[in-house]
Amino acid sequence: MSDALPIAVTDPSFLLICAIVFFGFLTQTVTGFGAMVIAMALGALLYPVGQLLVWFLPLVLSLSLYLVARHRQHIDWQIFLKTILPGMTIGLVLGQLLFFGLETAVLKRLLGAVILLLAIKELLPKKSLPKSPPMLPWTIAAGVVQGIFATGGPILVYALNAKGLDKARFRATLSLVWLAMAVMLIASLVTGGKFSTADANNIGVLLGVLVAAIVCGEWLHHRVNAVLFTKLINALLLVAGLLLLKG
Repeated sequence: MSDALPIAVTDPSFLLICAIVFFGFLTQTVTGFGAMVIAMALGALLYPVGQLLVWFLPLVLSLSLYLVARHRQHIDWQIFLKTILPGMTIGLVLGQLLFFGLETAVLKRLLGAVILLLAIKELLPKKSLPKSPPMLPWTIAAGVVQGIFATGGPILVYALNAKGLDKARFRATLSLVWLAMAVMLIASLVTGGKFSTADANNIGVLLGVLVAAIVCGEWLHHRVNAVLFTKLINALLLVAGLLLLKG
């Protein structure tokens, strides 16, 4: 539709989505995680979960593609292919079956519950995992949440912390994971008829917001207290989770 872009620019709810995307992806640029958790938690207060996935997944695809291309030499292919991909693929399929079978209101409350649990987990004192936790249950669980809400990152990161990856391998390998998951999810949504021609204009606007968020996040990366920043973000997610549960 030719009038989709003017509507997107002037609609107050979509302007808030632009602000949420900027904040979420700026946070990920500063801290290394959190973009989709923040964007989905706050965005679901304004739009249905399915619509948000249509808008946000191309952003994840773009950011992941950029990071994989730039840091491909650090990817741990053995962990990706043998430890992460099989379980997450199984979980993703299960999550998509749930996604297409649940009503919008149920998806919204379920997202609220997931966000609330993740925020509480991050705010509580950390408990270390066993040295060699069984990875398959964790990767399947991460895949299920990824398949429903594209927010399986915290679960996967929690499990992978025991693998002792250095910072460069950790970020590059996870970027490849999100790239693969985004491709699968976008293909599923396209097949399921979730994308429309009007979405292309909205996605274009959000891609511009993504670029601005990355630039600002790179500038802030060495200028903010990452620990305090992360605690504030999780406190915000706690409130968002409660609001989503209330419906």
